[in-house]
Amino acid sequence: MEECWALAVEAVVYELARHNGESPLDRGVALRRRVGDLAGDLGWARAFDQLAAERGWRGEEPGAESEARVRALVRGAAGAATLMAA
Repeated sequence: MEECWALAVEAVVYELARHNGESPLDRGVALRRRVGDLAGDLGWARAFDQLAAERGWRGEEPGAESEARVRALVRGAAGAATLMAA
């Protein structure tokens, strides 16, 4: 489950970076690490907000929406794994 969460965070931060004209060569791994570091102190929603502020991303979705997208990706992956196991 932890790996699924990491992949979901990477997908969301990569999409945010691309939306803001960045093209991370690592597909979001470094950004995921940074937002994860911030989340330890701030929680996930505020961590996404802080990352956007640090990167100078303007007019981006609220951190709570980014967190909700991560959670939806994780739920979807968990549901797919359950179906595949059946």
